Amino acid sequence: MLEDVKEMPGNHLVIIVSCLVLLLLGAGCTYEDRSTDLPITPQLVPTTEELMQQLRAQYPAPGELVEVNGTRMHIRCEGTGSPTVIMEAGSGDCSLSWALVQQNVSAFTRVCTYDRQGYAWSDPVSGPLTASNVTGRLHTLLSRANVSPPYVFVGHSLGGVYVRYYTHRYPDQVAGMVLVDPGSEWQIFRTGDNFAREQKAAIGVKTSLLRGMGKEAANGTFVKNLSLVQNYCNPKLPAYEYHAFQALWATEPSFWDACAVEGESGFSIWEEVSRENITMLGNIPLIVISSGQDMGFSADPDENKNANLMFRTLQKEMAAESSQGKYLIAADSSHYIQIDEPDLVTGAIRSVVNATR
Repeated sequence: MLEDVKEMPGNHLVIIVSCLVLLLLGAGCTYEDRSTDLPITPQLVPTTEELMQQLRAQYPAPGELVEVNGTRMHIRCEGTGSPTVIMEAGSGDCSLSWALVQQNVSAFTRVCTYDRQGYAWSDPVSGPLTASNVTGRLHTLLSRANVSPPYVFVGHSLGGVYVRYYTHRYPDQVAGMVLVDPGSEWQIFRTGDNFAREQKAAIGVKTSLLRGMGKEAANGTFVKNLSLVQNYCNPKLPAYEYHAFQALWATEPSFWDACAVEGESGFSIWEEVSRENITMLGNIPLIVISSGQDMGFSADPDENKNANLMFRTLQKEMAAESSQGKYLIAADSSHYIQIDEPDLVTGAIRSVVNATR
């Protein structure tokens, strides 16, 4: 969702430039050790591409790569049992953001995370995104990876919009749902014109930043100094996933570009989904979890308060889209409830899975 992109610091490129060190490479030179009068072989300095290959090799795709419409998409499934839980990340995130919850859920049923086109280990995205092509690719991915319905969908942020749209398109496949601080296709339209203009301007600034970061990644800036991307990785993630996130930001320019494309497509995605006027998801077990912390939507205090109130109002309305809907608040959590309070999210998923059984 838009707020995921907004959290990225606007002066990050300036910081990167100021932090870079000049590397003086004496390629092809030798010198003599006067104490022994023997020639010393120079130490070979790896190229940028070699550094990238080495780092990628340390963090290969943990799941499988499946061909979907001519491109490869990454999906990782663990555990056994039915229904299968399918997790959809928010904008700017990938399958790694679910690590804590996926590990827990795998103890009582099968659970799959995946990466949308362009994200993490999936092939680069081409063209603008739509809710139709995102959910259509997921539908094909699940089929080709032999992940059969019924599904319990879990969606975070913009992922909440996607999984509700998927359920609207393929209602017979979805047995239940958990929405984790979900975004809404109505947020922009119901918060007001001033908010919409501010958000559109913010998208322009942040997507330009993201594309600049992608160029820095391609140039090898980050692979030579991983500390430059550590602020884009949540330190509460397990160590392996935290470092894998760093490696992806450092070695995959397409990751940055995918974030930019999704940000640029945001308004059209919300318009597309709003035209479907999704008000009912059927009689399925459904839990919506709201975070308790301020989302920081706007620099204007009144506009920000209004936007936060609308965000929560829309989430309550989502809980009412099923006759079995429930609404919870993670009072002390940030937007990333699945990382701040993974046991709460796990408990909600367990409750929905048990209800479907």
